[in-house]
Amino acid sequence: MAKDQMIQYIHPTNLTMFSYDGSEFKKLNKKENLYTISRVLYEDIVVYSFKIPKINLKDDISNIVEIKMYEEAGLDVNKFYKITYIVKELDFEEMSLIEAFAIELDTIKSAFDKCIKKVKYIDFLVLPFFAFTTFYVNKILTPKNDVFVYIGVDEAFLSFYKDGSYISTKSILNLSDIKQKLNAQDIDISLEKLKSILSEKGLNQELYEKNESELFIALESIFSDILTKINNVAIHNRSVFNFDRIDRIFFSTKEGRIKGFKEFLINFGFEQVDILDFNLFRDKKKSDFLGQIVASYGLDKYKKRSNKQNVSIFTKPPSFLSTQTGKLALSSIFFIAILFSVFIYFYIDTQNLQNQKNILEAKYQSIQKKAKAYKIEIRNQINQIKNIQKEIKKQNLIYENIKVSISKLESMKGKGNSYTSFLVSVNTLLQRYHLKANSIEQLGRSKMTIEVVSNYGNRDKIAKFIKSLISEGFVNVKTNEIKLDDKKYISKIEIEHE
Repeated sequence: MAKDQMIQYIHPTNLTMFSYDGSEFKKLNKKENLYTISRVLYEDIVVYSFKIPKINLKDDISNIVEIKMYEEAGLDVNKFYKITYIVKELDFEEMSLIEAFAIELDTIKSAFDKCIKKVKYIDFLVLPFFAFTTFYVNKILTPKNDVFVYIGVDEAFLSFYKDGSYISTKSILNLSDIKQKLNAQDIDISLEKLKSILSEKGLNQELYEKNESELFIALESIFSDILTKINNVAIHNRSVFNFDRIDRIFFSTKEGRIKGFKEFLINFGFEQVDILDFNLFRDKKKSDFLGQIVASYGLDKYKKRSNKQNVSIFTKPPSFLSTQTGKLALSSIFFIAILFSVFIYFYIDTQNLQNQKNILEAKYQSIQKKAKAYKIEIRNQINQIKNIQKEIKKQNLIYENIKVSISKLESMKGKGNSYTSFLVSVNTLLQRYHLKANSIEQLGRSKMTIEVVSNYGNRDKIAKFIKSLISEGFVNVKTNEIKLDDKKYISKIEIEHE
């Protein structure tokens, strides 16, 4: 394939390189003169979401995003960041959700110092949770409600896609975190040994020796927590994005699958979910599946000449003749050849004016940045007392919640996954009748209060939902009333299980 349809990818940490033309991944030992792709590490990204009225989308919202990121997301006003964002439309709301992403420039420079020495330029630096769109663009996957789960050594994250479009991302435990948790339980294990255990034995209890039972129990608990987080994020996305179910889960480490993970998911409660890994391209490889996905995504962007969500600060400068200064120089040379003695003065004068303009623009931009920083600092000082008071209240609330949580954990110790099973069972029935939950309140280990919402024409679904709860073995299922509010039926239902 022609080089104008090919890119090269460089791994951000181990610097391995390969090219990709849409059909074949080919290892490279040295850089070539190709469009260059890499990706940032998830741990370096600051993610923050907020809502704005849809009418405001008609304006340039870049300044709004920047101010929100500094004032609310905790960016340091004394540092500089590469900031980008996406706009998400919300059903049944006059608001739009803005999800913004920021990476400190010094962090990018430090992380890619060795990469730049090897390739000189990086044309597109990818935010990894966007890369899975390449499966839908290239018709490798049909659009469904999908969850992509990646676990690496120093980064791990979830990416949720609804009908082939990205909706959210969250961090989870990476392999280093898992190793630390095991070490904290007096299980001495290295990262290489952990990788080997997950690949060869994973979550299949039958493959463990008797003296490894403690290790299996610890791994089972860790991955149960990960699956619980996936389920909780899915419930949140249902209320925000109408993400009514999970159709497929794609789960992979850098080296590939975890042994026995499919059966583990099924036993956890994901019986109706297809479970796959990241190795979906026709050109099958043995490792660095995320790198291949990022490379394919980068090729998609290159073909479309799209620069959206590119956070690279290492792009090639434009050729001299394509710049305004270059065009001016070319014109000047032409006229100088004809009337050198007349136009040389004007040429030199133009250059001086351009230099003065550049100096003034640089000063103006510097003053703007300082003014913005001062403005933010003034606001911070004004709000500092209020923030301290809010923080005190927040800490008191956290303290009380911790006491309650400790009490609940003591009462639930050794009881297995009854809470999760309880929650999954109720969640399954909510999906069956296409009901939404405004709130879910867990009262102890065996009691729950849930407020459900149904559209005006589907009031009977609440009754069917209550009837199904009873048929599923729940006890003391009751509701005080079903009330009509803004053409929607709302009912608060109390549920207990034995």
